[in-house]
Amino acid sequence: MANLFFSKYKRISVLFFGWAYDKNKKTFDHLQEHMRNANMGILVKAWVSMSALTAILVLFATALGVYAMSQIFIIEALYFYVFLFSMCVLTTSTTLLLFYIYPIEREDSRRKSIDNNLPFATIHMSAVASAGIPIDFMFGLISSFTEYGEVSEDAKTIMRNIKTFGMNYIDAIKDVENKTPSTDFKSLLSGIVSTVQSGGDLVTYLNSMAEKALFDYRIKREKYVKTLATYADIYTVLLVAAPLMMISLLATMSIIGGEIMGMSIQDLMFVITWLVLPLLNVAFIAFIHITYPNV
Repeated sequence: MANLFFSKYKRISVLFFGWAYDKNKKTFDHLQEHMRNANMGILVKAWVSMSALTAILVLFATALGVYAMSQIFIIEALYFYVFLFSMCVLTTSTTLLLFYIYPIEREDSRRKSIDNNLPFATIHMSAVASAGIPIDFMFGLISSFTEYGEVSEDAKTIMRNIKTFGMNYIDAIKDVENKTPSTDFKSLLSGIVSTVQSGGDLVTYLNSMAEKALFDYRIKREKYVKTLATYADIYTVLLVAAPLMMISLLATMSIIGGEIMGMSIQDLMFVITWLVLPLLNVAFIAFIHITYPNV
């Protein structure tokens, strides 16, 4: 049901806004590259058309929502139009921005997944190749292991290219090589093709790449552990020691009385304890999550 709705929505979007993409193809070249690397399975023309139609629908929904709100709450005409214009601009621009950002975020997520799982997938490929199993069967085995994340998905794409589209395994691998966002995986696939075409020893090549990938993985992991230790020190100073000292100081000042920035000492302590500190902790957790390298 969801796929049917998405298909119809995509078709309607292209029908009404496909012309906008056709007239500005060069403008969306960079977006096309991100979408190819993200393996989204949708044409850029359809994605751009969907973003335009969605933005217009959000615009009308926002206008109706603001109008309905004005019927409940009495708002002066000037404030109503200013609020209406501001909300329409905000929601529409946010919608377009989300459509633009999603392929980039999806591409980055794929890259992290591939880089994270590549060392272990390479070791598996090396073990399979050493048993004398052909390359196409090797990728078929990798594709059956969902533990390898996006590496498995790319292996499935290679097998699809071979079985469904009738490509030979060299062209199938090259196709995925051109679409993967990971430079390490791109290098590995390129090396596999070069080794096979030159008549080299694939097992030796995969063994060396597996050792290198595992070594790089360990280095990245150790580096991030050291970075986390630095973050822990910063957290202890800024969000544990400093608030305790501030609360102690404010508790002492409350005995004397007075105000700070127009607020009583008790109110200021309440704001710091129940608003500022939770927000800072959430911001710190979000920062850790964003900088987490998935290793």
